[in-house]
Amino acid sequence: MVCGCNLENKNVLVPSHISEYNFNVNSKDKSRVRVKASVNVIANVRVDVGVNVSNSDAMYVITFANPKGGSGKTTSAMLLAEQIALSGGSVAIIDLDPNANILIWSESRKEQGRAVPFTVHARPQAEETVELIDKLSGDVDYLIIDLEGSKDQIVTFALSRTDLCVIPLDGSPMEARQAATAVRLVQSTANMIRMPINYTLLFTRTNAAFQTTDERDVRQEMELNAIPTLPVRIAKRAPYTRIFRDGVLLTELPDIVAAEHAGKTASVTDKALKQVHSAIENARDYAQAVIHALTKTSAS
Repeated sequence: MVCGCNLENKNVLVPSHISEYNFNVNSKDKSRVRVKASVNVIANVRVDVGVNVSNSDAMYVITFANPKGGSGKTTSAMLLAEQIALSGGSVAIIDLDPNANILIWSESRKEQGRAVPFTVHARPQAEETVELIDKLSGDVDYLIIDLEGSKDQIVTFALSRTDLCVIPLDGSPMEARQAATAVRLVQSTANMIRMPINYTLLFTRTNAAFQTTDERDVRQEMELNAIPTLPVRIAKRAPYTRIFRDGVLLTELPDIVAAEHAGKTASVTDKALKQVHSAIENARDYAQAVIHALTKTSAS
């Protein structure tokens, strides 16, 4: 874990797994963050005397919901799973989306003898959903669930075990309406189980170069209505498309792209590699933001 800050206040539980994590903790921050498994402290970390690092056997459940297809829901779930796995966390995914893109991706890699850094579970029967989630709690640190778009009973079951629901949208007014539908579903489920369910919006498929007028207007509307939103966007990038098209991991793309550009000019190769590295950096920042939101809400 590389942390860009000093952890100076006493009795702080340090978040784990996400390398280069920039969570700022100061004497005014009273949040307490659970630590999963072990914390690997490497370069650029100063942990002062008085900081407690404790372990928790609890599993974080992160669900991704949006009733509209093409919102970036499945890609967002995959990017988060890969980044957590790379940082040392054990991860499982339950693929509840009818398209089963994550399950197909996983099975394809296994058939080709390629590694999958997390376990992927097929959609269970609705009545078995909670049982599967509870069973996995003793096996992994993080469970990521790619929900289907409809208000099916299985979605309610999954939400009932959720620590944080991430709701992706692309920043358009139409997507904002669909996101509002997902928020209402989360809230109605919370009312049904008589427990709060934390959620946050995530802007996806955005322009990497600038923020559009639509996105700015939607963000302002969310702020006015106190709707929590992740500070990091997932930009629309070609490397993300290749994950499912080519059955790859994001971290495999630098070597793949370098091999594809063998013999081409250095400028062409550098441009292609820059796109990949920008996508990886974006994914890492996004994962950090999710973990920050997750641990912050869990501590409250």
